[in-house]
Amino acid sequence: MRSFGLTGGIASGKSTAGIMLREADSGLILFDADACVRGLYEDEGFREEVCGVFGDECMGVDGLIDKGYLREVVFADDGMKRRLEGLIHPRVRKECLAMQTKAVHSACASLFVADVPLLFEGGFDFGQEANLVVAVSRETQVRRLKMRSGFDDATVHAILAAQLPISHKEKCADVVLWNEGPRAVLESQVKRFIENNRS
Repeated sequence: MRSFGLTGGIASGKSTAGIMLREADSGLILFDADACVRGLYEDEGFREEVCGVFGDECMGVDGLIDKGYLREVVFADDGMKRRLEGLIHPRVRKECLAMQTKAVHSACASLFVADVPLLFEGGFDFGQEANLVVAVSRETQVRRLKMRSGFDDATVHAILAAQLPISHKEKCADVVLWNEGPRAVLESQVKRFIENNRS
């Protein structure tokens, strides 16, 4: 079974490409790092560890981690950002490897793809043979992020500054899926990738 990494920048359409990959090949196993992180934040033990690092101020009135508060803290302090990543990244990689191992032993799995936003930034290695990047222009990223999340300019630029520019990720990629055009254009690129790499 062949394994690939999938990444892009925020608002590039990476998650959409992941859905298209699954639709194009029913045997493809997709690991979603974002979903994994959401699950971590629902885990009481993990929340306690986060509070141990960031203090009780990071806990919302609903008893869950206030992600907006955490975002402000880590964007303002690289040291705290690294500490949060130190809590998250090893757990995400462990879950990714467990899913990959399960896929390897599955008779019907054809491909394994790990959708990881910080694939290059975090040096996320799970033995993949190649990496795909979903790419758009910086202007498109800004426009989509504002429309999707309603963030102000300062927040948008802080979020983008925390990630490698897509132009840099393109240089690190083995396959680039360009997502500036209609949805059908991205779909055709995804289908071509599947046809060329299906086991």
